Amino acid sequence: MNKCPSLILQCEDSVEGILTAIYDAFVEKNQMSAFKDGDITIAIGEVQDLFLFAQIKTIQTDLDKAQKTIVSIQKKISYLAYKRVLSALCHYDTDRGNAVLGFLIKGFPMGARVMEVLADPYVMRVTELARKVDNESHLFRGVIRFTDIGKFLYSEIEPKCNVLPQVLEHFEDRYPNEHYVIYDKKKKLALVHPAFCQSFFVYGDAWNVDTSLYKDRFEELWKEYFAHIEIKERHNPKCQNNLLPKWYRKSMVEFQ
Repeated sequence: MNKCPSLILQCEDSVEGILTAIYDAFVEKNQMSAFKDGDITIAIGEVQDLFLFAQIKTIQTDLDKAQKTIVSIQKKISYLAYKRVLSALCHYDTDRGNAVLGFLIKGFPMGARVMEVLADPYVMRVTELARKVDNESHLFRGVIRFTDIGKFLYSEIEPKCNVLPQVLEHFEDRYPNEHYVIYDKKKKLALVHPAFCQSFFVYGDAWNVDTSLYKDRFEELWKEYFAHIEIKERHNPKCQNNLLPKWYRKSMVEFQ
C-alpha cells in the first residue's frame, strides 16, 4: 500500500470527485500491460507527497462517471458494499480514496464474499473508516437542532466526518413536509430539502446564517425542558461527557 505509484490521479475533496477518480483508475488499470498493487494512487485535493517518476493527472468531477461507479459496486458486489464504500468516502482521512480503490479491485472479481475477507488490508481499512463515519452519523441524527428562521428551518453543524449523506434519508423521512437546510460549516456543504421534494447538496459558504437574530419559542421550551429534566442529586458530568462529548454540543441549543 506504500509503494511508489506510477500514476497519481488528483481529484477534488468530495464523494463525487473521488468516485470519478476511481472510475478513471479502472480505465487506466485496464490499459496497463502489467498492473501491480500501488501503481495507481488517488490524491484528494493537493498532492502532498512528491514522487520522482510518477505522472500526475488532474481528474475533473463527472457525475455520470460517479453514478456508473455506484451502479457497478451495487451490481458486481452488493448494495451493502456500496453503503460501506459511501461511508468510508465520507471519512476525513486523505487516503480513503486508495483504500476504496484497493477494496474494489479485490471486490469486483470476488463479489459479495469480499465483505468477509477482513484479513485483507483494504477490506479492513474500508471497514474501519466506515465504522467511524457510521458512529458519528448515528450521533448527529440525534443532536441536530433546527431554528425556524421564517421561510425554512436551519441548522449548523461541525462534524469531523461528512455526515450529511448519511443523515439525508433520516431527515427526509422525518420532515417530508418541511423546507430545511443543514449546513456543515467545516466542509462548507449544505443539505437542502424543499418540502415534498428530493434533497440535494450545495457547496459554498453562502449559508452563513446568524441564528441569534431569530427568536424561536420551541428553542426556549427545549432549553427549559433540558434544564429541569435532570435529577440534581444524580448529576454526573463525567458520564454525560462520555455519552455526549463536548465536540458535538456546538449546534445543540440546550447547551448554548
